Amino acid sequence: MELALHPSVTLRSGTFSAVVAPEDVVLAGLNDNPVLSRFLFLFVSGNYSRLLSGINRRSVSIEVRRAFTAFQLLQILRESYHTIVFVEHDPILYEGVDDVALQVGEDLRQLGQGALVVLYTAFPDPSFETMAGLADRVFYLASPVAQPPAPRARGRGKLRYPGGLPRGQQTLGGV
Repeated sequence: MELALHPSVTLRSGTFSAVVAPEDVVLAGLNDNPVLSRFLFLFVSGNYSRLLSGINRRSVSIEVRRAFTAFQLLQILRESYHTIVFVEHDPILYEGVDDVALQVGEDLRQLGQGALVVLYTAFPDPSFETMAGLADRVFYLASPVAQPPAPRARGRGKLRYPGGLPRGQQTLGGV
């Protein structure tokens, strides 16, 4: 099974991939993706999700789980039976807990042997980099470049009264 998250990013079953990308790019890849409606899809977020409110739930068969601690995340990963597991990285889960990011990364890699596993963040931090170091593939995507505005014509344009103002009409300067 393959999931095209972006034209340059194709994720495959049996892999653990880490993705750094803007939210709009990832939401475009998740919404209206026919692959996500055919397979068991687990979306895991932490205390706060930047993506969840933007996912079109009518086009995706999704189960949502929230982890409020790193140890809850480990439990969710160990209980997962889904074909696709999408984990939205929350750096708050790893504050003050030593080596748990490495343990989560190892569990993601092990889960990726039988499923398509994605670890996503918009902004990488040291705990994400630790987990991404164990990934099969790491993708860094930039936001699409906005189209520059069309250049304006440099001419003066059409003069309304090329021979001057009509008779009897004055400008404010001539009053």
